[in-house]
Amino acid sequence: MAVGSRPLKRAKRRVTAGLHDFLAGEPLEGPFRECVRAFLSRHGLPSPPAPAAQHLSVWRVASRVGDSVELGVVEEDVATSRSVYCDQCRVVGWSSHPVCGKRYHFIIRNDSNNPAFDSQHSCIRCGALISSSCWRCSSCHYEMTSDDLEDQAYLQLENTTHLLHGVVHANGYGHLLRVNGREGGSKFLKGSDIMSFWDNLCKVLHVRKVTVIDVSKKHGMDYRLLHAVTAGRPWYGDWGYQFGAGSYALDANAYQQAVDTISNVPLSCLFSLARTPRTRLQDVISFYRSLSDRHLVTVRDLFCCLTGLMNEVQSKVPGFHENKKIEEVSSGLLSVWTKDDIAHAEAAMIRVLQAVNGSKWVSWRALRGSTFRSVGSLELLDYCLKGLAGKSTNDGKFVVRQCNAEMSTIEFRLEANPEQASSAQISRRPSRDNLLCDLIYLYDTLLNPVTSEAYKPLGPQESVLGAAKKLLDCKQFIKHYDELSQNHIQSNPFALYVWCHMELVDQPKDYTAPPPELLILPSAATVLDLKIQATKAFQETYLMFQRFQVEDLLGHVEDDVKDSTSVEHLLGANKSVRIRGRCLLADRQALEHFRMERGTEMWTVDCSCGAKDDDGERMMACDACGVWQHTRCAGIDDHDDVPAKFVCKKCTVLGKTTGHGVRLKRGGTSVRWCKEEMPSSITEGASKYGQLTTVG
Repeated sequence: MAVGSRPLKRAKRRVTAGLHDFLAGEPLEGPFRECVRAFLSRHGLPSPPAPAAQHLSVWRVASRVGDSVELGVVEEDVATSRSVYCDQCRVVGWSSHPVCGKRYHFIIRNDSNNPAFDSQHSCIRCGALISSSCWRCSSCHYEMTSDDLEDQAYLQLENTTHLLHGVVHANGYGHLLRVNGREGGSKFLKGSDIMSFWDNLCKVLHVRKVTVIDVSKKHGMDYRLLHAVTAGRPWYGDWGYQFGAGSYALDANAYQQAVDTISNVPLSCLFSLARTPRTRLQDVISFYRSLSDRHLVTVRDLFCCLTGLMNEVQSKVPGFHENKKIEEVSSGLLSVWTKDDIAHAEAAMIRVLQAVNGSKWVSWRALRGSTFRSVGSLELLDYCLKGLAGKSTNDGKFVVRQCNAEMSTIEFRLEANPEQASSAQISRRPSRDNLLCDLIYLYDTLLNPVTSEAYKPLGPQESVLGAAKKLLDCKQFIKHYDELSQNHIQSNPFALYVWCHMELVDQPKDYTAPPPELLILPSAATVLDLKIQATKAFQETYLMFQRFQVEDLLGHVEDDVKDSTSVEHLLGANKSVRIRGRCLLADRQALEHFRMERGTEMWTVDCSCGAKDDDGERMMACDACGVWQHTRCAGIDDHDDVPAKFVCKKCTVLGKTTGHGVRLKRGGTSVRWCKEEMPSSITEGASKYGQLTTVG
């Protein structure tokens, strides 16, 4: 798979995301497991499987995301895969789902320099590209083994440079693993283009739910924190993703309270009433207050101002001082003063500028301070200063202003040439580098809980830092596509759409039923037809139900439920049914092996923060009782090693020191009593398939 290359100058062309090729034909109908097969049949070009990765089937799909882009679809046969269980399901609340038989990876590769899944692989010794049909490297003559080739296939799947990598289980539950925009290495596509493409693809394929673990970065800043402050939601929220689950037992209310706490901090509390020397923080805030045509009151207002200016610079949209008269900017503010008040204040400021010799610039603060006594209102002075540029004097001079980004201030002086005044007024504004520097500074000073303590800004620091930590601990977000499609999924008026809930005969106490499956039946379908289709649906979807057989329909009088009974007559307006069945001639060991996405290991989580299940954060088990809890909640910093022996507080009180603590094994090596994060750490930005996301 490769992204089609174009001359560099074409990169400046606006890129629009869409699925025009996919939407041109007849829309797909049915659940995801059927839609994805129909999609690949219509649009996919199958590739021969690699010799050492027969369980990975690859399709190439030509699509458009601005330029021509090749979407790669990899169907993974889970039963023969080296990774049977899903780490993402384990930490987003789907750990009890049965293991699906298929996983579908949707990938847009970064560029044509990376080998495609089906055409080439890299020599593990020298890195040279080798044809997929060759086992011997022509450069270093190293002969690769089948294990080497299988490793190569997984390395390609897990490549961290993919522009897009999403995986969807056969039951329609999926995970967005990676989005890499321009800052992440994309030459042509922005992160928003890729997200729109992915969102449309999920709708076309009738995906049910998609989670994302947001560890996105922008200019080195945690974007889930910055975007929550400016927009009240994560960046993925622009496409309908909502709070899914928080680490350390945080819920949606805690997330929203944290957003409100930080966003609504008044900027006034960052200014000391005492006459002390101004800090850089206060200078930067005052600078953007003077630039903005809106009154900046809160922390959210401040960050929205900066991000808005950056967007204007990047998109080359005229900003505050381009193609816009300053009087128009001032008119955006509500004036509570009379014309005489304004004229008096402007005249006082012009007199100060006339008293300055030569071409010396006068800062906003100095001009404001020198005229305060005669005017008596700082608010009136700020209002007039925004509209002072362009005013004329009796001797024919004009007021010009410039943005001194290095000193974080606006400066004024008089010029004799009106054209020069107009030019100066238009061209004076912060550069992108200045804006980015100030944005990072304000982020580190006001938001980042790690660095802001060093600055110790005035104001409610403790509550703000606590809220920032909560926002950083909320990484899991979800979009419910099935809720969006409930009202219009029934596109065929001559078919019955039935959600089928399944139970097992003699099911164990800790058994959790799988999500319901959608059945599309003809209007004349009978109960026997429903049983056949339900059996087929669960057999095709889950490995543990490959020998499943429906026996009964629950919730109905037995005499009313015969195989020949009409489903439409039986269910009426209620298009939901509960069935019960059993797995015939089942291999109990196989059933247990594929029963849950969490795997066969059993654990009990009971942390002081309230967490009762694995949330992806680092945990350790008590040596005495074997119960897991977060290392952070036990007072162990994330960067510190786990102690060789750990006994929880409960067992310490009871006097227990030894017991059935669990020693995990990963990759054949023994790990301490520590339940580490997902491989490469969700919190650090990577999952089993790669999770670091850079947007832009």
